[in-house]
Amino acid sequence: MYGREDPDWEPWVASLSAVHRDELESVLDVYLRRLEGRDAERLAELGGALGIPERSRRTIREGGYWERLDALTWLALLRDPPDRDLLEARCTDTPRERAAAVRVLYASDAADLATTGVDLLLGDDPDAFSVFGIDTLYRVGETDPGPLFDRAAAEFDEWDPALQQQVLSVTGHLHTVVGDADLSWLLEAVSSPEERVRVAAWRALAAYGWNVPLRSGIDPTAVTEDPSPVVRASAYRLLGAWGDPEALSALRTVAAAEPDGRTRVAAAEAVLSHRGRGNGRSLEPPATLDDAWAWAVEHARFDDRVREIPRRGGVATGSSRRGREGSP
Repeated sequence: MYGREDPDWEPWVASLSAVHRDELESVLDVYLRRLEGRDAERLAELGGALGIPERSRRTIREGGYWERLDALTWLALLRDPPDRDLLEARCTDTPRERAAAVRVLYASDAADLATTGVDLLLGDDPDAFSVFGIDTLYRVGETDPGPLFDRAAAEFDEWDPALQQQVLSVTGHLHTVVGDADLSWLLEAVSSPEERVRVAAWRALAAYGWNVPLRSGIDPTAVTEDPSPVVRASAYRLLGAWGDPEALSALRTVAAAEPDGRTRVAAAEAVLSHRGRGNGRSLEPPATLDDAWAWAVEHARFDDRVREIPRRGGVATGSSRRGREGSP
């Protein structure tokens, strides 16, 4: 592998017994997950000499569910994606297969990753994803959020609330690459009949304080009419995250009418996080938030104190002492 010439895998593989080839595939699986760059490329050529790409494509066409997932894993490790037609025909039955198929495209830097990835992940009545699927959707959107936002603009209302929540979560992490994309569907999501979708929408919007056109479509004071304290707390955190005078003015307005004690604390913490904890303690509490402000300040003081202990060696020393006392 590290000689002056490129390794001539074919004759070597041909000289191996079936047992040795099986063992070699196990070793190859381990190292393809650890190596990058030229080393990974050379090992991918070894995978070709072992016939893994052709076998994997055949498995995708003819194999069962678990066999297809294993084949997709191999193709991702080898950075060798199959044709889109094959993926669409055989790898869209479950969210897990959809994500695995798109991960092959992502690993191989496919030229049409954003378009094809969104089509495979969100086409044909999709279901909610696992964490792996959400991460895959984020990686696709990060390359180009346009196809994702276009799909959401057209089909968001048709999706299951769980999937809506996941797409909103991904959207909240794509704020630096959105450009002039159409996000009207995101604004509409704050009025969803589903509480968890409204919460996810406010959380996603918190990252878009810089987006003037988007902000112009939001009336933060309207959140006082939302029956859910959890939703209202998410909106208050959004205003604190934006942190400009206009947002803080709106935060004071809505906090003044907040009837729920825990949500009032969320409003106080939103104000405190913007002002800075050190400065916040020395400032007069916002009107109507006296009790919540005192709680938020004390919580911040305790949090700061806990964070200082490791630097002073308290926690580490105590842990070490307990470890020594428990040793023979």
